[in-house]
Amino acid sequence: MSIKTVKHLAFILKLNAKELLHLSNTADNYYYTKSEPKLDKQNNPKFKKGKQLFRTLNPSINELKIIQSRIQKNILTKIKLPEYAFGAVKGKDNVKNALIHRGKKYNFTTDLSNYFPSIFNKQVYEMFVHNNFSPTVSRILTKLTTYQGRLPQGAPTSPTISNLVFVKTGLKLQTLAENNNLTFSSFIDDLTFSSKIDFKNLIPEIIEIIINDNFIISHQKTFYKTYRPTITGVVVTNNYLFLTEKFKEKLMNLDGKTPEQISGLKNYARKVKNANLKTK
Repeated sequence: MSIKTVKHLAFILKLNAKELLHLSNTADNYYYTKSEPKLDKQNNPKFKKGKQLFRTLNPSINELKIIQSRIQKNILTKIKLPEYAFGAVKGKDNVKNALIHRGKKYNFTTDLSNYFPSIFNKQVYEMFVHNNFSPTVSRILTKLTTYQGRLPQGAPTSPTISNLVFVKTGLKLQTLAENNNLTFSSFIDDLTFSSKIDFKNLIPEIIEIIINDNFIISHQKTFYKTYRPTITGVVVTNNYLFLTEKFKEKLMNLDGKTPEQISGLKNYARKVKNANLKTK
């Protein structure tokens, strides 16, 4: 997709040019701040040392949220992402992400810390320009999708924009992986590399690529494993995917859960089981 004029952008977003410019110049007024429980890959609350973890969100509201939904549907989803991207991509999920690493003995996983807020409006603007939007249109789209100069957690456009901004770094990592017979995938802020041969010597180079592009690695979530690694919430072995022990405990203890929650847990367990039926 390529949008070169304000008039064309306004048409796609179902606004007139005056409304579009006004909204882009006042976009920061259409956010609020709230605290929300951190969730794992199965949408269950996260805990650390017995205390529940929370994150600060800045959801968009009213007209801006409507326009962001149109940007997401009519613009962002039209931009092709590399095959390595599995998070916030239609038809993909955390189980499919884990599946491509099945049968690989050596696994390196890491997490990008404070991911959305670490992406600045300059990076978002450059991403739009790189994807053939004019500078003027890129500036407007950047204003409509960033808050106080950063990518906000809670806006409908943020996951896909984070994927698109990361492409610059992701393609470097993909090239490194291809040149060394590694499998590489991303699930928003979770990065996974795997291989049938030991590649521990490549980890410093992988980390260097990431930090040189101004992303921050969470050292507490960085692991190099050769036995039953957990990849995006799924235990991966040579031949099978398994539910984590923590998830199994939740599945065994359904007291106090709503019918919808119980159904969600069982459906997820079924999804992991069915993934093992895929071609090995």
